[in-house]
Amino acid sequence: MLLNRGLRLRLAAALEWSAVDKSLILIALLIPLYFQYILWSLYVLNRADRDMLVHVDVVHKFMLVEAWVILVGIGIALIGLMLRRRWPNLQLFQYVALQFYALSLVLMSYSIGTLSFCSGVVLLGGPIFGFILHDRLPVWLAFITALIAIVGLSYASVFGYLPYAPVRMASSDPVSDLFWMNSTLFFAAPFLIFLTLMADQMLAWWRVREERIHQLSRTDALTNLHNRRSILELLEQELTRLRRKPAPLSVVILDLDHFKKVNDTWGHPMGDRVLQIAARILRESVREGDHVGRYGGEEFMLILPDTDLAEAMIVLERCRQQLLAAEVVTDDQDRLQITASFGLVCQDRTPLLASQQLIQHADEALYAAKANGRNRIEVQALVA
Repeated sequence: MLLNRGLRLRLAAALEWSAVDKSLILIALLIPLYFQYILWSLYVLNRADRDMLVHVDVVHKFMLVEAWVILVGIGIALIGLMLRRRWPNLQLFQYVALQFYALSLVLMSYSIGTLSFCSGVVLLGGPIFGFILHDRLPVWLAFITALIAIVGLSYASVFGYLPYAPVRMASSDPVSDLFWMNSTLFFAAPFLIFLTLMADQMLAWWRVREERIHQLSRTDALTNLHNRRSILELLEQELTRLRRKPAPLSVVILDLDHFKKVNDTWGHPMGDRVLQIAARILRESVREGDHVGRYGGEEFMLILPDTDLAEAMIVLERCRQQLLAAEVVTDDQDRLQITASFGLVCQDRTPLLASQQLIQHADEALYAAKANGRNRIEVQALVA
């Protein structure tokens, strides 16, 4: 990896910067680019064969233009630095920065040819980067401005109103061709590298964010277990797998006993703590490959793949005993005991039942466990 993960994510976090800070990125990119153009101008002016490569007087003029662009860019950046504290999301600054970015680069592209590779990079690469980082409307306006300017300059050159590529001398030998090919790459490379790196960082950040959002959408915020939707999706997946390769599947719904009393006596924060402790115990008591989810309120669902009735009873008895052994102390130093009633159903024969049928049977077993004294496991037999 070119950049470590932490730095990648910090760069990509520019997506969440203010409008002014995002615009300052453009200015921070442009100023070094124009210093690069000035260095190129100084280099070519000191070549012995410069008169064969460039129009020297035009290069001097464009050096002056580049110096003014740098000064204007610094001025815009200073204004942005003042705005970022008081009006960090001022949209007008974004419009100004994008228009300056588009027009100044078009001007530099015109100097070596509006139909050159550099112009294509500016016209296509700029909006791609802009749409990722900035609001759509100012990017569209900057793109339209750049497009109109490039098309207008091109036609003006065709009809003789302006010279085409005023800096360049017509190539007369392979040395000139090589010089201009290298110069074009010299102008375009920093821009391309920057766009590619920033796009890579932002897309990396997007992938991490999307994964986080996906995970959050499947996770119960209080217990960090699968939420109801997620655990039901897992049940459907397991049933789909059984249709391809039959195997036993045990489904359990359990309910914490007398949980309403906890909320009524010690308050909902204590109830939340009990739910968190119960979730941790269940997660630690099941096996790898088993699924635990919060089904709703104080109810949890366990899905035990490839588990027959006898194996499921062993797992559930371990869960029951671990819950019973848990020490829960309230803020008043009262000790609570967690118990749960378990309703178990095992899908170990054909035809397969639908998920709602299995849940209904597990619910009936849970009601039986509560009716028979709680803190116990009841099994709902499936009738062939």
